Amino acid sequence: MKQIHQEFETGFIWWSLGIAILGGFMLGAHIAMQIGFNMSLPKALDVWIQVHGHLQLIGWVGLFIMGVSLHFLPRMASVPIEKKSTLRFILYLTVVGLLIRTNFEFWRPYVEDEKISDIFKNLADFGNIVEFAGIILYVMLLIKTFLKAPDFKRKGFEIVKPFFMLFILGWIVYSIVQVPSIFLNRYEWLVWNKWSINIFMNFVLFPISFALSILNFPLYIHLKPPTKSIKYIGYFYLAIAILHEFISAPIQLINIDLNLTALLIDLTIISLLFSSGIIQRIFLPDKALAKSPFWRRDRVEEPSVGKKPRKGYSDYGEFGKFELLIYSTYLWLVISLFLDMLARLILLLGLSVHYGVDPVRHSFLAGFISLLILGMAQRMLPGFMHKSKIASTKIVFLTFIFGNIAVSFRVIPMLIPLYLSGPMQTLAQFMLYLFGTSGFIAILSLVLLFINLRKTFKMR
Repeated sequence: MKQIHQEFETGFIWWSLGIAILGGFMLGAHIAMQIGFNMSLPKALDVWIQVHGHLQLIGWVGLFIMGVSLHFLPRMASVPIEKKSTLRFILYLTVVGLLIRTNFEFWRPYVEDEKISDIFKNLADFGNIVEFAGIILYVMLLIKTFLKAPDFKRKGFEIVKPFFMLFILGWIVYSIVQVPSIFLNRYEWLVWNKWSINIFMNFVLFPISFALSILNFPLYIHLKPPTKSIKYIGYFYLAIAILHEFISAPIQLINIDLNLTALLIDLTIISLLFSSGIIQRIFLPDKALAKSPFWRRDRVEEPSVGKKPRKGYSDYGEFGKFELLIYSTYLWLVISLFLDMLARLILLLGLSVHYGVDPVRHSFLAGFISLLILGMAQRMLPGFMHKSKIASTKIVFLTFIFGNIAVSFRVIPMLIPLYLSGPMQTLAQFMLYLFGTSGFIAILSLVLLFINLRKTFKMR
């Protein structure tokens, strides 16, 4: 009997982009502008930052991951989702809960009447619970898919198994930590929220990004097929990531230096990049291609197309230079790892680090995750929409340009000490101006992505 899979639910993508452009990125851009151009900061800056972060994690990245995974993973597992309404129910619960929660959290500090302020808090808590219900329903559907998979042990799934295990665990832990904010005071909640963000980055974002990369890159950019070593390194990453987050929890049960476990995580990720061949493919493309299977390098000329595929890729240029986004994505991941490792080593030597965690986090979230979405969206989603190409290859290149400019303007200025004097002070001030414009350039890249995907969706 032929399996009937549900059509791609594009609502996840449109809501993801809408919340990012009008919410998460807009708040971040506004804060960066005020800092960069020495303007007065918002009255409730801590609330702005928290709402910005949650909109980015769940609204921008989270919804995109949900939409792609609910289309891609059931097909890979050969387990169709039974009802289209299930997808929409997950989408609506998550979006409605997210919007209710973040809106009332954002406006509450500006309400002077205590009774109205309490109403806003209760509504924010209600939104938190609704969002939690959407995420848990999503996780349960994925678990059900994996448990019913007839060929779960086939090569592709077996190799990425540790990453999907950590991915599901991350969603569960993050969601469970978010809900108790209803009962915690402001200080306690900020501490737990900071910890949950690290959980989301280490348990959810890197594992799913890397897993989807090694499953799709062999076709997209002729990366060598994944080997079993990735699975074993993946289980080590799973173990060390769990240990690191366990000992870094606000309730400390084990006294181990966090810098050591963080270094182990960074080194494990580097091992995964080398084991998968991603680093070699970026820096030594010809050598990497020479070792790829012949059928991925030399495809027979197709009469209907009349030309050969681009060397090293499976397309004919109909998706533009999407690989530039892919390569820059992993370059920013390497930069993030380098900055984190350098900071950890300096701290282990008992010295102070002037640039803090922000350059590391933005290299990862803006450079690695957001640029990966920009690249994969324009290469993968046209197929999900039953289209054979992206609407505009020029826009693909523009998203690469503006996306990388935005990340550079956000990360590099944070590495320049603000206490410089003389001519170097002028450089520091110039860097702050760049920092102040970074968010709006990032928004431009997202608007271009939205335009390109909408045009693609409407193509006949």
